[in-house]
Amino acid sequence: MPSFEVAIVGGGLCGLSVAIALKNRSIPFTVYEARSSFTELGHGINIGPNALEAFRLIDSSLGEAIYKLCTRNAPGKEDVWFQIRFGAPSGKHHDGELIMELMSPPTGNMTVIRNELLQLLAEMAGLERARFNKKLVELSQDSSGVTLHFADSTQAHATVLIASDGIHSAARRAVLGASNPATEALYSGMGAYRAVVPMSVLSSSIGHEQARTSQIYLGPGAYVIMYPIERGKKVNVGFWPWRREPWHLREWTLPGQRIEMERDFAKWGATVHKIMNVMGDPSFFATHHHTVQPESLVEGRVCLIGDAAHSMPPHQGAGAGQAMEDAYVIAELLSKVDRQKPIQRQIDAAFKGYEAVRKQRSAKVAETSQEAMDWWTGFYNEDVSDEKIEQFTREADEKFRWIWHDDIAGQARSAIKIMEQLLEL
Repeated sequence: MPSFEVAIVGGGLCGLSVAIALKNRSIPFTVYEARSSFTELGHGINIGPNALEAFRLIDSSLGEAIYKLCTRNAPGKEDVWFQIRFGAPSGKHHDGELIMELMSPPTGNMTVIRNELLQLLAEMAGLERARFNKKLVELSQDSSGVTLHFADSTQAHATVLIASDGIHSAARRAVLGASNPATEALYSGMGAYRAVVPMSVLSSSIGHEQARTSQIYLGPGAYVIMYPIERGKKVNVGFWPWRREPWHLREWTLPGQRIEMERDFAKWGATVHKIMNVMGDPSFFATHHHTVQPESLVEGRVCLIGDAAHSMPPHQGAGAGQAMEDAYVIAELLSKVDRQKPIQRQIDAAFKGYEAVRKQRSAKVAETSQEAMDWWTGFYNEDVSDEKIEQFTREADEKFRWIWHDDIAGQARSAIKIMEQLLEL
């Protein structure tokens, strides 16, 4: 084994992005994936300005490659993140009326199919450094590094471990312990009725303009989101109500929830009812996230990143971007570790630099993502005033600009500076 070897647990979008970043920096690594292949479930994933910039910093060719995979809004609306509209009549405002266009140049609402993006990342990372059917069950550490214990009774050893194994992170559980309140993701008190609808069907129902451009509808006690996917052939739709009662089910997805959806959105306007009419019998997905965060994202030679570190509700479309920022910053720090004679002091300094820069920002994004559900669902009433619309428009720009337009390369420089200062002590 090389003197410096990085183990990456979890071969999802975050883990493979780390792998590409390490490969480009000539750092030896192995990806350990619990499944038999690299596979991502789900449909579209949003790529905002910060996520695209992080991909470019990870690998300069990734940005252009992702552009080729992505679906964007209709011509002339490419820089629109979402058009935000009334989901029901309100005073002088009619159903479907445009409240504002929230702009996010240069990406707008770029979407890519999760599995298509994963296959691109897997190709760039290289399958030769992947080990499949490796379900992590335990970790142990000593002065030489980390030993990974898998369900198939095999083991692997590495200098450091980067845990990117998602919201159900086995590495997080191994580090924190099963009884720690920060270990398990908990129900968020909300969820979504989800469906994928053919673009032609939705266009016939509500018109091409709204169907072809990403939309958010605000109405009584909920919000509706939809955006084009698969090069504009289909539309991903999510109806987001509160469901505050406790979630006792083991599964997070309930199939066949049309009756419940119609009940929750009965008081909405004609446009949303037309969308419901073409959704079939959708499932309800109960969102979960880590409501309690660990005191540290680092334990010895183990570092948590992505959803393993800071899972969050999707109400700002920010989870993927935070994972990519993590991947870039940790790779830049690891590139500063002596690869022939890595010592604990260097690793400690690198991880402290990572945590000093990334923990506060990702925690703030996670917190505001939870708060955004209240913001989206709290806008509507039966007579929304002009003053409230003006306030909402100002808040919209404030709520997203700091997420989209942070200096990601500057994050890495700050983390490296902290690392270097610690090593000078």
